[in-house]
Amino acid sequence: MKALIVCIIGLAAWALPSFGVSKPVCPEGTSDFVPIFDGKTLKGWHVSSKTGHGTGGKWVVQDGAIVGSQDKPGNGGIVITDEKYGDFEVALEMGNDYGPDSGLFLRSTEDGRCYQAMIDYHNNGNVMGVYGEGIGGFAARNYRTFGDPDQIVVVDYKPFPCPFTPEEWKTLWKAQPAWNSLRARITGNPPTIHTWINGVKIMEWTDTERRLPDRGGIALQVHGGGDFTKQFVRYRNVRVRRLDVPDNTLGPGEKAAGWQLLFDGRTLDGWKTDKMQDSKTPVEDGCINPHGCGGYMMVPEKQYGDFILSLDFKISNGCNSGIFVRTYPLTPKPGADVGYNGLEMQLLDSTGAGMHDTGALYDLVAPCRSAMKPAGEWNHAVITCDGPKIIVELNGEQVSRMNLDEWPQPDLRPDGSKHKFTGTAWKDHPRRGYIGLQDHGSPCWFKNIKLLPLGAKHEQR
Repeated sequence: MKALIVCIIGLAAWALPSFGVSKPVCPEGTSDFVPIFDGKTLKGWHVSSKTGHGTGGKWVVQDGAIVGSQDKPGNGGIVITDEKYGDFEVALEMGNDYGPDSGLFLRSTEDGRCYQAMIDYHNNGNVMGVYGEGIGGFAARNYRTFGDPDQIVVVDYKPFPCPFTPEEWKTLWKAQPAWNSLRARITGNPPTIHTWINGVKIMEWTDTERRLPDRGGIALQVHGGGDFTKQFVRYRNVRVRRLDVPDNTLGPGEKAAGWQLLFDGRTLDGWKTDKMQDSKTPVEDGCINPHGCGGYMMVPEKQYGDFILSLDFKISNGCNSGIFVRTYPLTPKPGADVGYNGLEMQLLDSTGAGMHDTGALYDLVAPCRSAMKPAGEWNHAVITCDGPKIIVELNGEQVSRMNLDEWPQPDLRPDGSKHKFTGTAWKDHPRRGYIGLQDHGSPCWFKNIKLLPLGAKHEQR
């Protein structure tokens, strides 16, 4: 029935979507999510026979997807994770037949009570609204489907108005056999829930009371009733990012996936300034603050080539800082600082979306929009370096990206305009180097600094 789903956009999601939605759309950023479905088996999942929709239905793995249906007319149910989750984001792709009622269950109990992101992919249904499954039957939705998958009717929902028109929906939604990316986030108790379809935020809703325990399973549903024995729901690329893991630690899923913790929250072991000296600024409340460190930036002592870097940062009022990747060498060029030797994700106390605003690849690529939170609030950033591809994600949105192989001319962007980095073409820039946290004259705090190497040939040295 109704469910909340999160989509996973991997490294192949390179081009920005061409949705006709009135607000700028950035691709979703889920590079640091951990798979909870292996694409081959239902290991880590089980069918529950305790819901009001039947004894479970039929669940199999086919072509890399979890496929569900009624096993006999009217008999549905859920498949639910063995593990329980508290605050988290979940992302997946959905390829359901038009007709069966389904849903993504958040903090589900074994008997199916949950907050559900609706996947009512049928006439008079809704995808990614919020429904109280077994906890009051409330529904928060700002549109409903009508007649066929390409048609919707906008519903007056003042807390979060529908972000698209019926005509824009036809571009946003991908009819079968295409797959749609869905994502959901649940935090707090009473919870706040956010949902997205193909990178477009669909709903933001906050409950007024506690209805469920702080933790529960993630479940997928085949609704009971009717006869849907020959129509199917399909889900693949199911991933999760825990939001309740203690700071500066790795969760079990991260450890299993090969993530490395670069900062322990207590010491600066393994960190130096770019001059390879100890920092003059100690750890502050479990954070690295490079301001006053005695160098241009703080760097881990090891170099990295292809990787995914995940971290949280908070800036002060008026702050200008940056996160550098593949910085090499640490010896500045004549007349320049060491920042000219690496790629920088700009951090700035601004709300713009220019070449020098937060999320930009500094002076090279502007973000598709501003996804920055105000000074004093924590932001989550993910930077992927994969061969020539550089992807920047900010607060769950892919805001900028570049392909170094498309930058063959020194001093010039691919469109022929000039940038400030002179000398070497970015195509020829070293493909490994140091990660750096910049001191540009203002306090800026970093925590939960984690790295996933991409491929054995790019392991750090």
